[in-house]
Amino acid sequence: MQNKALIVIGMHRSGTSALSGLLDELGIFMGKTLFAAQKGVNEKGFFENAELVALNDLMLDELASSWDDPIADIGDYSIGKESFFMEKAHSLLKEDYDNQAFWGMKDPRTTLLLPFWKKVLKENEKVLPHYILMLRSPFEVFGSLKKRDDFSLEKSLMLWMNYTLSGYYHSMHAPRLIVHYDKLLSSPESVAKNIAALIDKPFDIAASPLSFVDKKMRNQRTEPTLETPLAVMAQSLYEQLSKDKVDEAEVDKIRNDYLSYQSSLSSVLKEHLLAVKKEEVFYRKLFVDAYNSFWWKCSWPIKKVEELIRGKK
Repeated sequence: MQNKALIVIGMHRSGTSALSGLLDELGIFMGKTLFAAQKGVNEKGFFENAELVALNDLMLDELASSWDDPIADIGDYSIGKESFFMEKAHSLLKEDYDNQAFWGMKDPRTTLLLPFWKKVLKENEKVLPHYILMLRSPFEVFGSLKKRDDFSLEKSLMLWMNYTLSGYYHSMHAPRLIVHYDKLLSSPESVAKNIAALIDKPFDIAASPLSFVDKKMRNQRTEPTLETPLAVMAQSLYEQLSKDKVDEAEVDKIRNDYLSYQSSLSSVLKEHLLAVKKEEVFYRKLFVDAYNSFWWKCSWPIKKVEELIRGKK
C-alpha cells in the first residue's frame, strides 16, 4: 500500500504555512526538523522541513537562481548534478517520511523545482503524491512582501506569476486541490473536508475542533492596482484560478503573454543578474567551506574565551 503525500505548493506569503498548520492539526506528519515560529513573520510556525529547504536552496544555487528570482525559468529545465541531488532527495524522503501513511511536505521553493521533485516522487514506488496549490491575491502577497522584504510591486507580481504558473502547470495531471486563502481563513473546516476527499482520509473534526487557522492571520488587504500589463496579467490569472471551473484556454493565453513579457526584458539586465547571482553563490560557498574548515573550528575555544573576557568588562 502506498503512502499518501500532500505536497504544499504556492507563492511565499500566500498562506502555505497556515495550510500546513491545518494539515498538522489534522494529523498529517509534516517532517522531523521543522523551523521554529518567527515573531512578526510567522507567529504560529512555518511547518517547513529544514533539510528540505537546505536542499532546495542548493538546487536553486546550481541553477544560478533563488527563491526571489523574478526571471526564474518556470519550464521543464534540467539541473546540473541531478544524480547527486536525486540521491539527497531520496535519502530525505526515506529518513523523514518512510513510515508515515499520510505525510506532508512544505517549502514554497519546491514550487519552482517541481520538475525535479516530480521525478523523485515518481521513482519512489511507496509514495502517491497529491498537490495542494495555495492561491492568494497577488496584491495581498505584494503587501506582505513589501512589509517583510521591501520588494517593489513589479518584482512581487513577477514572483507571484512564476510560482503560481509553475505550481499550476507542473501539478496539472496529478491529484490536486486549489485552496483559496480567503476560504482557508473563513472556513477551515470546509477546506479540511476537501483535503479528506482528495486523499480519501476522513477527519473527525467534530471530535477535535480545528483551532490553528483563524481570521486574525490576515494582515494584508491590498487592493488591485491595474496600471500595468503585468498587473492585469496577475489579476486575470488570480481570477481564473479562483473559479470553480478554470478556463484552461484563458490560462494558457495568460501564461503565453507572461512568458513573452518575461522574454522582453533587457538581455543585458538578465546577463547582469545572472552574473551577480553566480558571484553570490561562489562567495557563499567560500564562506561555508571556511566556516566548516578545521582551522575555523580550532579557533572556537579562543573566541569563547574572548567573549568571556569582553563580558566581564
